[in-house]
Amino acid sequence: MAHEVGAQEKITYGRNDRFKGGPVGGGRFWVDGEGRPTAKIGGPREWQPPNMIDVHVGDTFTVGGQTWKITDIVDPDSPDAYLLATRVS
Repeated sequence: MAHEVGAQEKITYGRNDRFKGGPVGGGRFWVDGEGRPTAKIGGPREWQPPNMIDVHVGDTFTVGGQTWKITDIVDPDSPDAYLLATRVS
């Protein structure tokens, strides 16, 4: 799916097929040693090796030619954790 710049997507545990060139999915959420919410997300083959990356609020990732910025990581220590990403280009 192509998104407009400014569009927002929620990424939870598992697979999200709404990303053009995806899927992108949450593999793990936690608070790192510096107290920052952190997520491990998996993406398409173009991310390999490995196809999992660690992200924090403010980081960006590119999938399907679209760049996304992590704008929030919510409840990283709970089973309901998720992150919000906003398309920036």
